Order: sequence, then C-alpha cells, then structure tokens
Amino acid sequence: MNPNNREVQARKTCELYAYVLISQDKEVPDAILECASSYDYPVECVTELAQELKSLDTATFERIVKNPFSQEARDLAQWWEMYQTYIPVS
Repeated sequence: MNPNNREVQARKTCELYAYVLISQDKEVPDAILECASSYDYPVECVTELAQELKSLDTATFERIVKNPFSQEARDLAQWWEMYQTYIPVS
C-alpha cells in the first residue's frame, strides 16, 4: 500500500527536523528517527521544527537553512517559506 499525503509530509518534516538537530549537534529523538526512515511510524513534528527554526540565531539559521550546497537546506528553506505562508510566524 502506498503512503498517503499525510504520511509523506510527516516523514519529510521528520527528515528536516532531524537535519536541523544534527546540524546543531543535538540529539535526535528516536521517534523522529523512526518517522524519518519509515512510513510506518508517522510523527507530527511541525510545531517542534518551527520552534527550533525560530530559536536559531541569524548565523546558525544562515548556515543550516541557506546552505546552497545542501539539498536538505533547500528543502528546509522551501518548507519554512510554506510554513510562514500558511501559519504566520509571530
């Protein structure tokens, strides 16, 4: 059975959240790692990813999100832009 859109989005969000945490040398929770590697364990981490991005200082944000050599960074920048479009950041 193919994953539905919710499962695909949950997995991608977990992949991006793991990328942000790893880029800061932070521990990635097991549930996030499982979600990032399988459609069997969807975890909703949109709020956590958004909070993590909001908490970054400018230099760290630039290094993680604006890295032109990283596909993860480009995906994250697109995710962040869409998040801000649909859920205004305060």
